[in-house]
Amino acid sequence: MNQRIKSLVLMTLLLAMGTVAVGQESLKDIVEQQGLAWMVGQWKATMDDGQEMLLTYRWAVNGYAVVSNFEMGNSLSQGMIYFDSDKQQVRQLTIDSRGQAVEATWDVQNGKAISKTKMIDEYGQITDTGFVFSRVDATTINVAVHSLQDGELSDNSWFDIDFKKQKKMTSVRETAGPSTAQESFKDIVEQQGFGWMLGNFKAIMDDGQEMLLTYRWAVRGQAIISSFKMGNMSSLGMIHLDMDAEQAKQISVDSRGQATKATWEIQGDEAISKTTMTDEYGQVTNMGIVHSKVDDTTINIALYGLEDGKLSDDSWFDINFKKQKK
Repeated sequence: MNQRIKSLVLMTLLLAMGTVAVGQESLKDIVEQQGLAWMVGQWKATMDDGQEMLLTYRWAVNGYAVVSNFEMGNSLSQGMIYFDSDKQQVRQLTIDSRGQAVEATWDVQNGKAISKTKMIDEYGQITDTGFVFSRVDATTINVAVHSLQDGELSDNSWFDIDFKKQKKMTSVRETAGPSTAQESFKDIVEQQGFGWMLGNFKAIMDDGQEMLLTYRWAVRGQAIISSFKMGNMSSLGMIHLDMDAEQAKQISVDSRGQATKATWEIQGDEAISKTTMTDEYGQVTNMGIVHSKVDDTTINIALYGLEDGKLSDDSWFDINFKKQKK
């Protein structure tokens, strides 16, 4: 294996597959420079009817991403916030317990953080919405909901509520209630016979370096959270079913700040992730990552080139990952 292919292998197994961004400023750096570090933490609000809302923002992958969670009654959502270096914009992808995938953009105005998105209700009606986050004091934030017209906030909010900071973060109650979707992403994956991909896996390179790979369910089976760690490198991804495109898609952020998108498909008994990698010299390589089951405790991951979306005849590299008990 020549040095370039070996480099591609390592970077692809990192599941980031993006342009090497040496010294790129982290999302955490940007947030702190804007004076918005107060947003990170866990927050609770109580509605007039006594119903509680729990909102959480946690740093991930060395401060290059934020994982967000929202919980209210039987409704859950999980999102990933990251800096899109191509668009020079902070973006977010959120999956809720109905299986809806919602994208948002973030900006800052007068010390307030503003998330702009399209809300889709249970009847399919779409509303352009802006969420305005402002700091009240050291233990309180206010969230106001506005309509958007041509991307601009309405003069008056529809609704606003104060959230109180919690002293200790609690984990999301994934079993808080049933999914409100008729069929979850998990149902589809298991019906297709690919439940074997879920779990914690370890592989060891020829030089003794360990790679840790995890796929786990989130948002009551509406999303898969992927994580990878090798030495000082790590990545975090979110895989979901795009119901409009009828395709599984993934967004990953790595510990260099690179955000990468991929699509997933099934061919026979293999699950294939297709993506594009640009190395530090600007050379673009289309790649396919093929996951296959070896036995009940082993999966194989093979890397292929892609030509017009088709896998090359022979793989560049493959390695077995062993399932871990914990």
